[in-house]
Amino acid sequence: MSSIKILAVSDDPAVAAFCDRLRSPSIHLTCVASAAFPIAADLYLVDEQLAWQTFHPAIVLARSENSADAIAALQAGAIDYLALDHLTADSFAIALHKAAVRWQQRQQDERNALAIAGANDGLWDWNIASGQVHFSPRWREMLGYGEEIGDAIDEWLDRIHPDDLDWVKVKLVAHVNGLTAHFDNEHRLRHQDGSYRWMLTRGLAVRDANGQTTRMVGSLTDITTRKHTEAQLLHDALHDVLTGLPNRTLLLDRLRHAIQIAKRNSDYLFAVLFLDLDRFKVINDSLGHMIGDQLLIAIAHRLSICLRPGDTVARLGGDEFVVLLEDVPHVQDVTTIAERIQQALSQPFNIDGNEVFTTASIGIALSPTGYDAPEDLLRDADIAMYRAKEQGRARHEIFNPGMYTRAVALLQIETDLRRAIDRQELALYYQPIVSLRTLQITGFETLLRWHHPYKGLVSPTDFIPIAEETGLIVPIGLWVLRQACQQMRQWQAEFPDRSPLTISVNLSGKQFTPQMVQQIRTILEETQLQPRFLRLEITESVLMDNTEAAASMLSELRNLGIQLSMDDFGTGYSSLSYLHRFPIDTIKIDRSFIHQIDRDGEQLAIVRTIITLAWNLGMDVIAEGLETTKQLAQLRSLQCDLGQGYLFSPPLNAADAVHLLSGSQPWPSLISASA
Repeated sequence: MSSIKILAVSDDPAVAAFCDRLRSPSIHLTCVASAAFPIAADLYLVDEQLAWQTFHPAIVLARSENSADAIAALQAGAIDYLALDHLTADSFAIALHKAAVRWQQRQQDERNALAIAGANDGLWDWNIASGQVHFSPRWREMLGYGEEIGDAIDEWLDRIHPDDLDWVKVKLVAHVNGLTAHFDNEHRLRHQDGSYRWMLTRGLAVRDANGQTTRMVGSLTDITTRKHTEAQLLHDALHDVLTGLPNRTLLLDRLRHAIQIAKRNSDYLFAVLFLDLDRFKVINDSLGHMIGDQLLIAIAHRLSICLRPGDTVARLGGDEFVVLLEDVPHVQDVTTIAERIQQALSQPFNIDGNEVFTTASIGIALSPTGYDAPEDLLRDADIAMYRAKEQGRARHEIFNPGMYTRAVALLQIETDLRRAIDRQELALYYQPIVSLRTLQITGFETLLRWHHPYKGLVSPTDFIPIAEETGLIVPIGLWVLRQACQQMRQWQAEFPDRSPLTISVNLSGKQFTPQMVQQIRTILEETQLQPRFLRLEITESVLMDNTEAAASMLSELRNLGIQLSMDDFGTGYSSLSYLHRFPIDTIKIDRSFIHQIDRDGEQLAIVRTIITLAWNLGMDVIAEGLETTKQLAQLRSLQCDLGQGYLFSPPLNAADAVHLLSGSQPWPSLISASA
C-alpha cells in the first residue's frame, strides 16, 4: 500500500490516544480536536456528532456498532464507519489500515473506470473453460446493440468480415497456445446497420500453474476513422489530385508488375502510350488555367472510357498522360486503341460554355522490345511521342531503337551547342540577294553555320530546333544579329561606291520577348548601322504563335525604320490576313514554289498571283531557291523584284563575300541567258 495521509477530527480523548499510539510507515495520522483549522488529507476520520459532510472522503467515528447516526451517514455518502465501543489501540490500527486499503482500491477502481470511459473502448472477458464471454455494455454499443448480444464467443467471431476472419482465428489460437506474448489484431466487424467498422482488438491470456490458458481479457477500439484517413492518405499519395487518376508512383508500380509478368510469360504483350496534348499552352494562356484544369479533368474521363477493364490511365503532370495496356492480343490492337483515343479527343469539349478543341501526340513503347526498368519504358514512349510531334502532331508513333539513338545524339548536340559560342564554333555565312532586273547585289541574307570540332559542319536543321526548344536561340540570335550588323557596317565602309546594301537576319519566335525591341535598338547603336539597312525575316508560324505580342513589337521595329520581311510565304495558313495586319515590307516566296516554276503551270500561276498581290500592297518580292536560268527568265518576265539561290551563289563566308563584292559584274553570262 502506498503512503496515505489521514486526519482524525474528534473531541474524544480515546481517539486522540489511539492516534498517538499508531505506528505505521504507510499511514500518516494527525488528530485535531475540532475543524476550526482543517488540514488537507487523503482521508478523514470524523465524529458522528460533527458535520462530517464537510469532509470528503470521510469515515465516521461512531459511538456504537449500531449507531443510527453512523448508518445514516453511510446512506448519505460516507465511505465507512468505525465503532469506538469495541476498539482497542491494536484493533483501531488494524481497522484504520483496512479502511485505508479499501479507500485506495476504490480510488484505483475509479481511475480504471475513468480511463476505460475516456478511452471509449469496449471490454471483453472470455472464460475458455465455459466458453462464455462477457461483453461490456460499451462493446455492445460500439456495434449498435444492447442486451440482445449473448455471451458466446461466436457473437464476436460471426460478425468479423469474411476476409479478416481466418487471420483473426490464426492469431487467437497462437496466443491461446502461448506462441505470442499478446493478442493484437485489426479487423472489420459488422455493425447492426449492416456496415463494417474497423476495430482494433487486444487481448491477454490468463494461465494457470500448468501454463494452460483459462481465460482471456481484452479491449475493443473503433479505428474506423483512422483507417479511412490512412486509406485517403494512401490514395492521395498514389493518385493525381486534379483528375483522380493514378500518378507516376502508382503507374511505375504497375509497370514493374507488367514487366515481371512478361519475363515469366513470353506470350504476354503489353504497351505504354505516352500522350501529350498539342498546343495546350495556348488554351491555358487564352482561356485561363481554371478552364485548362477542367479540360484536363474532361480528358481524363474521356480517356478512361476508351480503355478496357484492367488497363491503366495515369497523369504524370501538366498535360501529359500515360496509358498502360496489359495483356494485348496483337500489336494492331495497340494502334487501334491509339486511334480510338485520338478520335475521342478530337471531338469538341464544352468547358464552362467554351467550345474547346484539342488533339494529342502519342508515343508507343511495346514490351517485346525488352525492358527491365519501368523508367526505360516511359523514356522510350516519350521519345516516340516527340517523334509524333515532329511529324505533324495529332498522330502516333511506335518506338524503335533508332529513335533512342537519335535522341541521345540530339542531347549531345544540345550539350555541345551550349559551349559553341564560347569556343567560337559558330560562324555566319552570307547569301547574296540580287536585283533580277539589273543582276546587281542589293544585300545578303545571314545564315548561321556550326563548325563542330568532331562532327564537322552541322546542318542548321539539326541544331536550330534544339536551340529554340532549350531557349539557347535567344543568346545565339542576339550574337548573330550583332555580328551581321557589324559586318554590314564594315562592308558599307569598304565599298562606299556600291548602292546601299541591306543585311537580312532571321528572327525566331522564341526571341519575341518584352526586351527584344530594346535589344535590337542597342545593337544598332553599338554597330552604328542605320535601321533602314537591316531587314528582319519572320516566318508565318512566328506570327501565328505570338499574334498580339508580334503585332505590337513589329510596329515598334517598323517605327525605328527597320524593314520587315515575311519568310516562306505561302506555306502557312493565314498569309493574306497577316499581310494586312502586320507592317510587312517584303514577301519571300518559298523555294517550294520556285523549284518547278519553269515546268509546272500551276506553280507558275501561284507565283504570278503572289507577285501581283505584293504589287497591289506596295511590297517587294524576293524569290528563294533560284537554281536555273529558266527560273530566272520566268521570274524576270513576271517582274519579280529580287531573288537569291545557287544560280547566283551559295552562302559564302565573309572573305568570299568580299571577293564577290569586289567584282564589277559578277554574273555577266546570266544577263543574255535570261533575256
